[in-house]
Amino acid sequence: MKFKQFQFLKQEAIKKLLLLDEEKGHFQAKAVEQVLSSDAVMLAYVGDAVYSMYIRQRIVEMSISKVQVLHTLVTEFVCAKSQSKVLESLEGDFTEQEQHIARRARNSNVNVPKSSSVREYRNSTAFEAVLGFLFETGQEERLYELMSRAYSMTLRGLSNG
Repeated sequence: MKFKQFQFLKQEAIKKLLLLDEEKGHFQAKAVEQVLSSDAVMLAYVGDAVYSMYIRQRIVEMSISKVQVLHTLVTEFVCAKSQSKVLESLEGDFTEQEQHIARRARNSNVNVPKSSSVREYRNSTAFEAVLGFLFETGQEERLYELMSRAYSMTLRGLSNG
């Protein structure tokens, strides 16, 4: 993306944010149909934040005061490799809608960083998109169920290796 195009899009986003700020409303769950038609990468963006916050809350409960240790643990939980393993374990239990979101996210055009394989990154994007979908539609019970299972799976994997 060229710099001028980036600047234009940024300014347009700020205008929209100002309009939303004037409404002073709080987050409201969206209709499933509306979210199903959302951009899968945007759902992954939201899911990444939701899962990262969940993991950080769980890690902080240990009362470790060394930020470097906390950061290292959180990174191991939210890295593409860990999330890819989680997706592969959980995917068979996904609802039809969750499978649809995961498939769209996995097939989306994303830039894969050198720190992970294409497969791992696409799988992690799919996992995050499912979490973003559940968050956006207000399906908190299901969201916390999947995040809890993901946490436990990753923790077991870290303790074994």
